Amino acid sequence: MVSPLQKTIIETLRRDFQQEVAIFLTKAGLDAAPQFRVDRQAKHAAPVYILTGASFTLYDQAKHGNELTHAFWETPLAGHRYLMNNTAAILQNLVKDGCRVLLHTRSDPDLTRQLVNNPDVRVIQGDLGDPEILQSMYRELAGMAAERPISDVAMALYQSFAQNSGEPFKPMHKEAVEEVERAASRRLRFIYNMAAMGYDLLMNRGQDNLRIVSLSALAANRASYGLLADAADKFMNELAWRTFYLESNISTGKPVSVFQINPGITTACDTYRDPQAMKTVLQESIADGFPLSDDILRGTAPIPQLSAHDVAWITNALLRTPEGANPNDGMPDEVKATLYGGFSPQELRQRLLAAITIDSDGGAGIDNGSILPDHILTPGTTYGALPSPMKGGVYKRISMAPRGQEF
Repeated sequence: MVSPLQKTIIETLRRDFQQEVAIFLTKAGLDAAPQFRVDRQAKHAAPVYILTGASFTLYDQAKHGNELTHAFWETPLAGHRYLMNNTAAILQNLVKDGCRVLLHTRSDPDLTRQLVNNPDVRVIQGDLGDPEILQSMYRELAGMAAERPISDVAMALYQSFAQNSGEPFKPMHKEAVEEVERAASRRLRFIYNMAAMGYDLLMNRGQDNLRIVSLSALAANRASYGLLADAADKFMNELAWRTFYLESNISTGKPVSVFQINPGITTACDTYRDPQAMKTVLQESIADGFPLSDDILRGTAPIPQLSAHDVAWITNALLRTPEGANPNDGMPDEVKATLYGGFSPQELRQRLLAAITIDSDGGAGIDNGSILPDHILTPGTTYGALPSPMKGGVYKRISMAPRGQEF
């Protein structure tokens, strides 16, 4: 219940915001961006989905192995096969359903256009932290709106730390402080760009709500051995999007939803086939207090990994499920299993109950210790299912981990 005084304060805040946000958008260069409108009521209007950070990697069996969790683009080009990252797998699902997509890629854009070969997919390339990327996006959005009205713009946003000259898996005594600063700064610049676009869509382009799905990692919610720079990138992603969510809802008066997807280890080309990276991951699991099984530690069993298809299914459900509907409908069992944090449902329940402590003086607390990894007890996270029904104006975290990855 909003009191009359609270209402007055909110009205003043929104009045000030309308003036202040114009300065923010001018700094982002959006005052000079190509013009288009979002019009849900326009005849034949359809949504546009913005995806960032897609990559396609030429598959080399000797280099990448035969992991069952590999995700391949389904249309071979000149007899070759290409591995997909999470964003590319999301694109694959959208293309199957005939959706319109504005795709940012880290791969060769001409190769990406050849692979996709779809007039409903516009491809751009560029530094996501550079203001020019917004001009590139707006040029494509204006062109798409001219061809067919845009009913909504929704975003699935990813920026790879490792793909942008980052080198994860370095313990603190080997990690330069400049690299930690660079990781956090790059992430902030990217989010500021996308936040500017979100505000512009809501305040100037006719959009009446906004849904953002941000792809990060379990490192967004936990410190971990050997991942200081990578975690700085992920922590900043969580902090900035959480801040945008809090500010945008009250400032615009429109429902803005942010879903933070935090996957565990995902098959990422040859990253986890690198001996030094694998050595650090094994050390990490022990240092974090949740060691991988001995057969994995001795190298006789593979490390648990998600597939990009798992992450893509969850992302598509959160991105496209209409308000009031259930995003869990049709969820495959193997995807559902990833939502329990690496545990079985029964084991997770037992550990959650064991983590709640009441001492002899009646003091209550949550003592994860060796019971649960840090990412399990993150506020705003649900396990085993996505939040239902779909609602506007919410912030939710979704952790995903393959069975066996408990650290």
